Amino acid sequence: MHWKVWFAILSAALCVYSAYAQGNVQLTLSYVNPANIEYALTVQNNNTGWWVDQVHVLYTTAGVLQATNTPANWSYIPDVPWDAIPYNLRFQPTSNAHRIAPGQSLIFGFKMNTPTPAQDFYIQFRAVNASNQTKEYAYRVKALQPIEVPKDSSVSASMQTPAAGVGGPGPGGDPILYIDYAFLTPTTQFQIETRDANAALRDRVFYPEIPDPPHLEHYFVGNVTREVNATGVRQGDLWTLDVGGTQWCGGAMGWDALYWLHGASQFRRPTVQWRFTPSVRQSDGSRAIQLTLRNTGSSSLEGEFWLYTQGNQLLEGAALRQWRTRFQPSLQRPIRLDPRTEITIPFIIPAGTPASRFFYGELELRQPGVDATRIYFAHQEADTPALIGYMGTEGVNRPVQVQILNPNSGVGVTKALQADAQSVWRVTLEAGDEPLIADSEFYAPTWQARVKPQGALSQTFENVLLPGGDTLDSYLRMQLVLGDANGDDCIDDADLLQVLFEFGSTEDSFADLNLDGVVDDADLLLVLFNFGAGC
Repeated sequence: MHWKVWFAILSAALCVYSAYAQGNVQLTLSYVNPANIEYALTVQNNNTGWWVDQVHVLYTTAGVLQATNTPANWSYIPDVPWDAIPYNLRFQPTSNAHRIAPGQSLIFGFKMNTPTPAQDFYIQFRAVNASNQTKEYAYRVKALQPIEVPKDSSVSASMQTPAAGVGGPGPGGDPILYIDYAFLTPTTQFQIETRDANAALRDRVFYPEIPDPPHLEHYFVGNVTREVNATGVRQGDLWTLDVGGTQWCGGAMGWDALYWLHGASQFRRPTVQWRFTPSVRQSDGSRAIQLTLRNTGSSSLEGEFWLYTQGNQLLEGAALRQWRTRFQPSLQRPIRLDPRTEITIPFIIPAGTPASRFFYGELELRQPGVDATRIYFAHQEADTPALIGYMGTEGVNRPVQVQILNPNSGVGVTKALQADAQSVWRVTLEAGDEPLIADSEFYAPTWQARVKPQGALSQTFENVLLPGGDTLDSYLRMQLVLGDANGDDCIDDADLLQVLFEFGSTEDSFADLNLDGVVDDADLLLVLFNFGAGC
């Protein structure tokens, strides 16, 4: 399966997003009507011997998706819970004869019933064969409009590690390569491949794959462990481990453990994790970033480290392992790390550098009597807002105060912002916001965001993920309740008196609740209509 999503912008009015899914099913998501946020999903079954008999369009926010077209002889069942993502459109044929047969396709229509800056969906489908065996798969499709929002960051890694002298079966059975790979921050998709010295594929694992029973997380955080059969390995063989994936606004990954196992004997290899902070904008336009390297093993590490900070594309596999033949490193230094310790390396992206750089790193780690282990990684810079919000049609150009707080540590910032012409506000990381990214729970969904628009009641969002809000709904969405002229989060007599006292004023005033430039009947009606709210 190739799990990457390709997309092409055909015109300002039409975008098409396609993904080839495992089971040879092609999904094409066409953005057919931007004015109404309307889509057409084409499901093309390129299988032989497998029929498609269920299609789900999944989203995390309640009441947002609405079906606009159900193919003939297919039924639509709204809001049928499906594991971790409860809000969806589910389509299924009314009889087996109306499944999507091999070589055939069907088009399903749906739309968003509220304007949104970005759309991000999982498309899930089920295939069935003549013996009634079923397989379920899901694909993440992110449809971007030309608006800056928190985004996924592409990442890749590669390790070349020498084998120990464990050739042939022994008392403990075939030799094993044990891998423990950690995805320390929200990861929306990944693939891990292990190849032997002859480049033969020995093991492969990917996410999201839906096991039995069907299951799909919003994102993956944790460790992937594999025991790879290493039959035939010889001492000094150079095995290669390749990792590719997508993480939410940058993040952290790396090996927790790696060793060759033969019977009761372990032959450990160096393991490292790495973590990039999001960009922090400086007053001169440059971007400050920190890289942390951590020794996850039980032995001291010594070696050399190289880093290149100006890449303009994601390098993977052999291209990643050869990056130093193409680019001069921006940084080179010796590395020594005691067990379970880390170092932090700050660096600056100069002002005027295009956004979303790729960083290429290489570590050469030496052990006595063993060929060097080399670790390579590529990471896309997270140079987008830390948080973004949408306030509906009443939020156009409205001032708003956003307070971000980790209730566990007390770390937080408060930003005075103004929404743009699309009712969108953004929190960018600037000099002085370093305590946020230094917080140990920066990437955990533990943050609290209090959003207080001028003239409206505040709303507090719990368990917010930084950066980004939520991995599927990449912004905080709220509908304004207007009428709070004095900002105390209670629409009452005090607000009514303030509007009456300033009635007719054309000065800039908090009593101008609808921001039309004058305090008048419309503002008074807003107070009366929402009187008592928030109190």
